[in-house]
Amino acid sequence: MALWTWSLLALLPCATAQERPAAHLGELQAGVNAAIDRGVERLLAMQNRDGSWGSDLREPVAHFDRRNGETGLVVYTLRKCRVSAEHPALQRAAAFLEGGFPTHNYSVSTQLLALDALGPPERWKDRMKELVDFLLSTRIKGEGTWGYPNHASVYIDLSNTQYAALGLRAAAHSGLKVPKDVWTELVEGTLKYQQTPRDIEVAAAAGKSSSGKREVAGFGYMPGERETPSASMTAAGISILGIAKEGAGRDLPPPLGRSLERAQRMGLAWLEREFSVEGNPHGAPAWHFYWLYGLERVGALMQVDRIGEHDWYRLGAARLVREQRDDGEWRTGGPVDWPAEPLPLSNTCFALLFLTKATAPSSGGDSTVQDTWAAEAPAEPVWLRAAGRARISCWISGFSPGTVEAYGHGEGANAALHIDKVEFLVDGTLVETRDVDELVPWKGERFSMQHAFETDGPHTMQARVHVALPTDVATPGKKIEVLESAPLEVVARDVFQPWMLEYARAYASNKLEQTEVSARCTSQLASFTHAGAICDGYQGTGWAFAPTDSDPSITLDLEKAQRTKLVVLSQYDSSRATFGQLGNIRRIALYLNKDTTPIEFELPEDTLMKHELALPKPAVVRSLRIRVLAWDKGSLQPVGGFSEVELR
Repeated sequence: MALWTWSLLALLPCATAQERPAAHLGELQAGVNAAIDRGVERLLAMQNRDGSWGSDLREPVAHFDRRNGETGLVVYTLRKCRVSAEHPALQRAAAFLEGGFPTHNYSVSTQLLALDALGPPERWKDRMKELVDFLLSTRIKGEGTWGYPNHASVYIDLSNTQYAALGLRAAAHSGLKVPKDVWTELVEGTLKYQQTPRDIEVAAAAGKSSSGKREVAGFGYMPGERETPSASMTAAGISILGIAKEGAGRDLPPPLGRSLERAQRMGLAWLEREFSVEGNPHGAPAWHFYWLYGLERVGALMQVDRIGEHDWYRLGAARLVREQRDDGEWRTGGPVDWPAEPLPLSNTCFALLFLTKATAPSSGGDSTVQDTWAAEAPAEPVWLRAAGRARISCWISGFSPGTVEAYGHGEGANAALHIDKVEFLVDGTLVETRDVDELVPWKGERFSMQHAFETDGPHTMQARVHVALPTDVATPGKKIEVLESAPLEVVARDVFQPWMLEYARAYASNKLEQTEVSARCTSQLASFTHAGAICDGYQGTGWAFAPTDSDPSITLDLEKAQRTKLVVLSQYDSSRATFGQLGNIRRIALYLNKDTTPIEFELPEDTLMKHELALPKPAVVRSLRIRVLAWDKGSLQPVGGFSEVELR
């Protein structure tokens, strides 16, 4: 959980480069590729220990379902960035998504996008059918569009509707049946959001003397706001109509089809007239990246490379490359009432979905991101290289000139090494041996090997090469010389470990989920670090105490007592991206029920792993109090806290 609201810098607008003409895409491509790579790495680092991604919204919002919504959006984004569905992060996320059912349209729709992108369709058919049924049940009767279910303050809006349309499109792509009338009513409902058309003068076309007129009409957020359109909602309206036309196919009545195409033309004309990749023309600038992702959908669904004279992708990509932060994120800035700024997770997804042209049909397979390392110092006899993540390949990249000179058979340019054996070591342990025909001169063979690591982190790889000595150097007792490379330091990443799926599925085994729990604490750091967040079944939230609290504690009261033998605690910082921002709690005292004698526990240093505290004997627990006895200061705050407590 990134503590954006506590950092002054996070409240300031992102600094961008001086405006300049956008480069041709050829010149931009390297920057786009690098931006995508950095964005993907940042999203992977932001994954919580339970496989979810945390909510950008810090305050409780009745209509926002944070359990599945942003996790689904990130999964979809990573797949569109061609991260393999077998990547540990996506395996964990899939297990997390299976563990609970979303309750609102955004969350349902992003989960449909995620499951369609994960594939294969057969695996997710039943869950996707449930999600489609939910969307159809929340469609507003007589309107054909969507809003926030059971939320009194907002009835229907075009944003909910466009995500419902995207979700249904994903379901149809996976082979699920969507009733034809859904698409027809979606067109009829969406047209109610378009402003009254107006004619504008357009310049005469080349070779013609007379000017002409064009109908222009944007889309508003709600039917009652149709006369105040914005770029983001106009993109939404055009996209929804494109999705509905695609879904209905030949079943769309011709008159309605003509109305649809006219509405899209008028919407495109509005975007052409108001076009900008800065902010969100005529809308809240906080939705800047949301607008750009909408622009990508318009370009893909309408199959246009230009909107008027505007090369929408080149201009948008150039701006996104400039706006990306050093940590790989995209954020909006500036105090506004809504949305809750700076939305680093959602905005990073929107930016990546634009850069990867996510809506257009994709071609090619998954990308393989690899780190590379080399140990090729001139003074070292054997040169070594390595590349990979969880499974790292290592190979001989060459030998120093002095090695060939000293041990080569032959003279001058014809001198060549003769190798008897090659050995590879990992962390000082021999893991692989290659026997070689020493009578054959070495001609650049790499002798590549692969090693699968069991945990993330730093390791060393090294090679020993047994070379046959030339005749004039060899002696009866010494015909082989063993040469060693320098130890090559590598870092294993993305290693799949058993605990990953265990954490993702822990929600079901937590006994606190079997009863109502009330929580109270001695203090809280902020409104969103309240006591109840420690037992909401979600690692993306948590309780943290205030800096003025010298004896912090939190107490949970269970409506129904639970028999348990294990108390499981998770420290507040739940991802690699937030590691160390809050302090590491070192020691706690645990009080069970009315017992005044606590059980004290020392907590391990690895704050990203859960801490399993075994009770001396199984106990029936109706209440428990956790008192924090010792903690370290964090990099952003001098206090600590817990994201979750579980009973097993």
